[in-house]
Amino acid sequence: MAWSELKMIPNEYNDEVKAIDESLIRLLTERKALSNGRRLIPSRELVQEWSNQYGLDIPQINWLLNSLNSSSTPIMLNESGELLNVLPIMKKSIVDGFEYSLTHSMQHENSSIVFVEIQQLQNDVNTGYIRPQLLLDISGSQQYNVHRNGSHGGGGHTQITFLITPRLPDNMNDVRFALIPYAPPMESSPKEVILDQDVQFD
Repeated sequence: MAWSELKMIPNEYNDEVKAIDESLIRLLTERKALSNGRRLIPSRELVQEWSNQYGLDIPQINWLLNSLNSSSTPIMLNESGELLNVLPIMKKSIVDGFEYSLTHSMQHENSSIVFVEIQQLQNDVNTGYIRPQLLLDISGSQQYNVHRNGSHGGGGHTQITFLITPRLPDNMNDVRFALIPYAPPMESSPKEVILDQDVQFD
């Protein structure tokens, strides 16, 4: 096999795109200074207005705005610390034929993991897979960073977990939860793994 020469990847970056990028960086810097670490989120009506005006999906707009509010990098599961206890939350809401249940929070030393169950109420409708484009929104006496931690399910049912820092308080009377539309604009489909080999159990 012969060696080939390394070639530069074509780059069509130009002055017009550069001007937009500089504007974005300047605006991000200004917004960070104005927010000063506070959580600033527009109303649903304003997000809907922007969605109509610019042709963007609401979950993508929420993803962008929540990214601007995120003040720290996500904590990894192995950095969560020892599991201290499990707190029941048991809150339910029904929207458009689906039941949403916040079941419990696993309280670790450095974070909480909150579990959300979603169940389709109509059993006669054949649903193969539910794809939730949602983020848990938390309001309380302090600001929380929330990150999607995984989801799985099938047949009209799915479960989502969210990683929250700092850890939620053991008394959640003053904590309010909501699910908001949320999806990265370039989200790729999960890799499909097909298991089709004989499995023998001796």
